[in-house]
Amino acid sequence: MKKNLDSRTADLLKDVEQKKRDEHARKEMMDVKPLEFPLLDELVETGLICEKHGCQLVTFKGLKPFCKQCAKEQIEADNEKLAQDAAAKYHKRTTYDWLRKQSIFSDESIKYATFASYIEDEKETIENKKLARHIAGEYLKGASYNTVFYGSVGTGKSHLSMAMLQAVNEHSDSFKRCLFVSTDELMRRIKDSFSNKQSPYTEQAMVERLIKADLLVLDDLGAETGAASTENGATDYTVRTLNAIVNGRMNKPTIFTTNLSSTQLTKMYDKRLMSRMFRGSKGHVIIFENTRDKRTDIDYGF
Repeated sequence: MKKNLDSRTADLLKDVEQKKRDEHARKEMMDVKPLEFPLLDELVETGLICEKHGCQLVTFKGLKPFCKQCAKEQIEADNEKLAQDAAAKYHKRTTYDWLRKQSIFSDESIKYATFASYIEDEKETIENKKLARHIAGEYLKGASYNTVFYGSVGTGKSHLSMAMLQAVNEHSDSFKRCLFVSTDELMRRIKDSFSNKQSPYTEQAMVERLIKADLLVLDDLGAETGAASTENGATDYTVRTLNAIVNGRMNKPTIFTTNLSSTQLTKMYDKRLMSRMFRGSKGHVIIFENTRDKRTDIDYGF
C-alpha cells in the first residue's frame, strides 16, 4: 500500500511541476517586447515629398534623401530578379546543357562537330550540308518530322547530324533539350546496368531521357547488332527498347544515321518499328552514295 501511495504522490508532484513550468512560460510570452530596430530611429524626415507615393523622403547619416516605399519596392524587385536568374540558370542546365552533359558518344570527337567544321570537298557533300542546314532551320521553326542519314562508314553522317543539333541548340528562341546518342553505346550501357545496380544507365532511365529530348539523334542504327551485314537480326530486347523510345517520340523529331538501307533495316527490325522510325522522312533523307570515307584520308608520311 505504501508503495502505491508513493507512486501516486510522485505523479502528483510531477503534475505540479509541469503546471509551474507552463505558467512560467505563459508569463514570459506575455512579457515579450516588440522587436526593436534602433537604426529606424536615426531616419530623419527631410520635408521633401516622393512624387510616386506622396510620402516624405528621409535621410540616414548624410545619405541622399530617399523614399522608404521606393526602397522597399527596389529590394523586392532585386530579389525577384535574383529568383528569375536562378530559375533561368536551372532551366538552361536542364535544357541547353543537355547536349554537352547528357549525350552518349562512342566517338568523343563528334561532340565538337559543327557545320563550319564540315569539309565540303565534293558535290555531294556540298548538297548534303545544304539540305542538313535547311532541315535544321525547319526544326528551329517547330517541324516534327524525322530525318534519315544513309551512307557508308566515314562519309560524315554523324558529323552533319551533330552539326544540326548544335545549330538548333544555339539558335532556338527558347532553350531545347538536344541529345546525341550512339545506339550501340546506349545498348551496351543499358546491358551493363543489369549487373551494376549503381549504374545510372538503366533501361527505364535511358528510355525516359531519350523520350524527353526535344530533338534526338540516334547514331549508327544497326551497329548494335554487332555485324556489318544483315545476317544478325536485332534481339527482341533491342527491338523492344527501340520501340519504347520511338513510340514515346511520336510527336517529336528524331534524326537517324545508319550504314544500312531500308531493306536491310527491315530485315533487322520489324516493319512496324521501321514505319515509325521513318515517319515523315520522305524528302528528308540525306544519302551519301559517292562520298569517300573521310576517315581514311590520313597522310602517314610514307
